[in-house]
Amino acid sequence: MTSTSTSPVWTGNAFVNSVWVATAESPEWIADRTDALLAKIGEFSGITQWATARGDRWEGPADTLAGIVRRNPVREALPEGEEGELLSSEGYSVVLLGAGPSVSVNVSVHAGSIGIGRRVPSHRLHIDLRGTSRGGLTSEVGDAVCTAVTSTWRPATLTLTDSATNRLARRGNWKIGAGYRTWVSSEVGVVSRVVDGLTATELAGGTLISAPDDWTAEQVVAAMLETLAGNGLDEVPH
Repeated sequence: MTSTSTSPVWTGNAFVNSVWVATAESPEWIADRTDALLAKIGEFSGITQWATARGDRWEGPADTLAGIVRRNPVREALPEGEEGELLSSEGYSVVLLGAGPSVSVNVSVHAGSIGIGRRVPSHRLHIDLRGTSRGGLTSEVGDAVCTAVTSTWRPATLTLTDSATNRLARRGNWKIGAGYRTWVSSEVGVVSRVVDGLTATELAGGTLISAPDDWTAEQVVAAMLETLAGNGLDEVPH
């Protein structure tokens, strides 16, 4: 993994996107994986308390956590302040917020749909990362988040990036991302070589491709796209 700077270029607006191919995960399964992820994030972030966007504290036995998931079904999108119609086939959407001494983390889990999604994956994870103190969001924190997600959720792919790099890459939906960290499950494809400047590390049943944290968005996207193309990787099979 690459840690070239204690203040990476991507810290201003950093996030992780991850998707997987699955259907109809139960609230119990979603709660278990979410709880495992939050525990791992807490180990390196110092975050000890989490709450949903609706104010539910994420704590208690497994059945309590599964109940929180059940109380957050996907609903029809309506203007803020209005509650849309329940979309029972679309699963659950839970947003969890936590803040530690040096970093705040918002975790959004969308899972449990009866379908994998056509243009947009139905099963996905999004994490926003913000430093709450000077130098709080480091390369090590970014790497640790990637490890936490891949080891607990075992997704198809993961990308750690920022807004500028993400806009330049234009790799949404089922496309494998091109960010400062791009992880690809071995079930999706094999990364046998990377271009100069990038590093590849075996991680959680896949390969984490890392770019130097002082590279520009243009450098990262060019190198990652060349690496993905060189390994025959484009989209997550679905």
